[in-house]
Amino acid sequence: MSFQNLAPTWATQPLSDPALATDVVDLMVSLGERRRGTFTAVLCDHDDRYIATVAIDLPSEFKHLEPSLRSGDVCGSALGPIIPALRTKPGVALILALGRPGPALWPDLDAEWAEAATHICTAAEVRLLGFYVASATHIYQPTVRAPVAA
Repeated sequence: MSFQNLAPTWATQPLSDPALATDVVDLMVSLGERRRGTFTAVLCDHDDRYIATVAIDLPSEFKHLEPSLRSGDVCGSALGPIIPALRTKPGVALILALGRPGPALWPDLDAEWAEAATHICTAAEVRLLGFYVASATHIYQPTVRAPVAA
């Protein structure tokens, strides 16, 4: 998957398609953002089409590169200003992406973030189309125990 696979009309297509969403995450989360650590929210309309992207730097969370009990807190803090704004427009949805340094697959850390994001969005009644992890060499959706809206 690569943003180079995106058709010029990608923004008119629903991002509920995981293959398309993966390519969009690749486009929206730059290699530099992945190296320093970012949390990116891709906002979508009621038909799951792209509206905008918000990227939040998370350098302090990635200084020690290890899972921690703080992942949920950092995720909540990052989503704090976004969730109330989304709730003013019924039907909008999110794709969330953790851009991070480190190995391509980091199951413990990635699952912590995915589960925290899923829990926060479910509690706020915001549709989460997917949670992705973008490392320097790989983009994937970690396994989440809680259901994600389709």
